[in-house]
Amino acid sequence: MRRMRQLAKFGIEIRETDFVLRLTDDNGEVTEFSSSAEQLDQMIDVFNDLMAEDEEDD
Repeated sequence: MRRMRQLAKFGIEIRETDFVLRLTDDNGEVTEFSSSAEQLDQMIDVFNDLMAEDEEDD
């Protein structure tokens, strides 16, 4: 079974018409994604929802 890569760091770069989401794994491999502002907002909303659920479980 293949080991799941672990997120080591991430960054977001603003460009003229979109954003670049840059994810770096624990081996130093970088993967970049182009993203709209709406997509980043959706990711933030999902994260906030998950964090709220986790707090409710505590």
